[in-house]
Amino acid sequence: MLTVTDPQKSAKTISARTESALRLSGTVGANKVMESELLRLVKRSPFHVRLPKPARQGSMALRYPFDPEVAWVAACYHRSSSRIGWELASSPAVRLEPLVADLVPLLAADERLPSGRSVTFTVEVKGAEDFEAGPLQLRGAVKSAFEQAMQKRGGQAVVQSKDPEWEMLVRRVGQEGDRRTLLILDLGRGPRHLRGQRVAQGPAPLRETLAAQLVLLANWMPHLEPLVDPTAGSGTIAVEAALLARGFAVRKPSDLPALRWPAFAGLPPQAPPLYSDTRPFILASDVNEECIAWMIGNLRASGLTGRDTEHAIVVRSMNATDLTPELFAEILPDAPKERGVFAFNPPYGHRLQADSGGLPRLYRDLGRTFKRFDGWRAAVVVANEEFKESFGARPSLVKPTSAAGLRAEFIVYDLGGTQNRGRSESRRSKTKRA
Repeated sequence: MLTVTDPQKSAKTISARTESALRLSGTVGANKVMESELLRLVKRSPFHVRLPKPARQGSMALRYPFDPEVAWVAACYHRSSSRIGWELASSPAVRLEPLVADLVPLLAADERLPSGRSVTFTVEVKGAEDFEAGPLQLRGAVKSAFEQAMQKRGGQAVVQSKDPEWEMLVRRVGQEGDRRTLLILDLGRGPRHLRGQRVAQGPAPLRETLAAQLVLLANWMPHLEPLVDPTAGSGTIAVEAALLARGFAVRKPSDLPALRWPAFAGLPPQAPPLYSDTRPFILASDVNEECIAWMIGNLRASGLTGRDTEHAIVVRSMNATDLTPELFAEILPDAPKERGVFAFNPPYGHRLQADSGGLPRLYRDLGRTFKRFDGWRAAVVVANEEFKESFGARPSLVKPTSAAGLRAEFIVYDLGGTQNRGRSESRRSKTKRA
């Protein structure tokens, strides 16, 4: 008998399978930043573990062999990722009935799941446009599969939309010809930009994950360099910079129900700052005086106003173009002066009722102001194509991203001086490779 095999299908795409990888997902192009941040955190963590190179899934996701200690570090401390999860199972099915038939036996036999008890859970579906059913139907199918699997394990699964024990994520992943429906246990308790630390904000706030990416892309060294956000708004970039510098946790282990799985038994119940001895020098300013109250409220909510963090961020109401090296030295007299970083998110002219025609002038004025600071760098995330031409400097790094649903870019500039020339050349070579 002659068997005909479709050459576009292989054994790995035909069968459903149990998965076990730590998955970090982020915005477009975030992979390199997420990887370098996790490596830095693991090295400083209380664990003696070697972090392997991850497998990259496009430009938005990293997959690591699962290690509970690495997963604990990521879930508690990682700031640049949008989601952190533990992959459980995948199926090539693109229809509801085959998907349920694949998932039920895999989950029922999965010893990572508890036996003989009830759990509450919810299911989130995203990026499943090529599935042959709508997201609500796909969500219902996965809920049904999980309920059936828990029944087979002698327990019960109850859907609960508010504060469930487990959050299950459903994603379609892989390249054309090898697309799979992936079920992931969320380890980080929801979207990572929802820190719970921003109590006040303006009409167009920057997501905290993007602020963290900006600071990391700037290669800021908080023990050697001050950081200035001259268009701080509600202070998101300044707050993220301070928390990164001190190694503050994004989530407490006690706030992460998934870390109560048996795989995490014996790991620390607390996540103290990893760099408690670092004292950053940060200036956050804005011409709008209303922003000052927002910043102070967010500093308090972020735990940056206590004795241990006193003077980590200095807040001022001022026009960004009035800043000079002499004025900066008056405001932060103890800060290093030879070099520093401007990290900012200027107005785009979208969503805000502003004079968008005046934005090129603002960008030009900012460029001229920053050039007073010889040896410094400027890092910006902006969604306005006129910025680069108006700013009047040659970027050493340009990286696409998205901000508030708009096409945006991370841009880094070296503002002159011998201290950064070698670094500038290194960045230019990295940009060419990217």
